[in-house]
Amino acid sequence: MPKFSNQLPPKTEHRGFDLRRTPPDKPIKGLITCEDLIGCYTHWWGGRTVPCEEADCEACKNNSPSRWHCYMSVLESGTHDHFIFECTGKAALPLIEWREEHGTLRGVLMSAFRPKRRRNARVEMVLKACDTRGIVIPQPPDLIRALSVIWQLPGAGCKIEGAVNQTPRIVTDPDILDAQRRNPADGNGKPRERKREAVC
Repeated sequence: MPKFSNQLPPKTEHRGFDLRRTPPDKPIKGLITCEDLIGCYTHWWGGRTVPCEEADCEACKNNSPSRWHCYMSVLESGTHDHFIFECTGKAALPLIEWREEHGTLRGVLMSAFRPKRRRNARVEMVLKACDTRGIVIPQPPDLIRALSVIWQLPGAGCKIEGAVNQTPRIVTDPDILDAQRRNPADGNGKPRERKREAVC
């Protein structure tokens, strides 16, 4: 039996990880908390970014173009919000160069901005070393799991192959995914409402 109340609950700490892209009017600045980035091909499909599911990909079957996107966890300067940052492969080139030179991205200060100040303009990124002595950097989220929640890839319908340094891959079972993406209580099998937040 639910416990009803006429009072609002106390404010609780936000436990999910939001997905953010660089806004047109101000830079995103923060400290990278993950050791390495991850990425995959995505489509703009159904009004949102979705991962390419290769042979069983509905967007591919409808000739939707794909583009590689990069994801990493960042602790925002000032607010200390911990979130997942998304950018294109082209914007991520400085990250790849830094990782190859220093072996890790964790503890690096990042600033991402759009010089032309338009919504879909090119993103540029500036990275700087940071003296992290005396700073407690939070543990990064499990990026693959967090993205799987955001993209509604049910755990029973996908498995993760490989580790971060060996190109992780989510391998999906299309039959299980299709069944899990439908609401069994809904007689006509409408897709469930999409979520934008990962709780890990």
